[in-house]
Amino acid sequence: MSTASGTGNVGHFGSATEIPLYAQIRAKLRVDIASGLYHQGEHLPPADQLGKEYGVNKNTILRALRMLRSEGVVDFGRGRGAVVLPTSRPVGLDDISDQLQRVVNLADVSGIPRAAIISAIERMPRMAPRRGRAMRRGLPAVRGHRPGWSQGSSCGE
Repeated sequence: MSTASGTGNVGHFGSATEIPLYAQIRAKLRVDIASGLYHQGEHLPPADQLGKEYGVNKNTILRALRMLRSEGVVDFGRGRGAVVLPTSRPVGLDDISDQLQRVVNLADVSGIPRAAIISAIERMPRMAPRRGRAMRRGLPAVRGHRPGWSQGSSCGE
C-alpha cells in the first residue's frame, strides 16, 4: 500500500526493500531520463498522471520530483510541469543496483546460475537512439502503461 508519505510498495518492487517509494520512483525517473526516455528540455508527464501510471499517490511523485530538482536533473513548478535539464548526469551503477538485485534474486530462486545472467547481459544489443516520443518509449502512439511498472498496484488514495 502506498501513502503520501512515500512508504510502501510500487509495482514489481519487492516488499523486502527498505527504500521509500519516493526514492524508488526518483531512481526510476533518473534511469528513464539517462536512458533517453525523456530528453533534455522535454516535459515529464504531469505528477497526477505519473501517480496513476506508477500506482502511487501524486504527493509521492512530487516528493521524487523535488529530489530530482535538488539534484539538478529536472526543474518544475506549479502549473509549468517538470522539464529535464540539460545538465542531467549519466546514470550510475548505484542508480540501477536495485533493478540488478531483483534480477539476481529472481535468477537465484529460479535456479539460474549467475554466470548465465552475465552471459545473457553480454549478448544483449546496445540500445540505439530512437526518434519520436512514442518510439523512444517503445510504446504505441496511444498512452499505455510505463515499462517496468505494474498496473495492478493500489495507490490507496
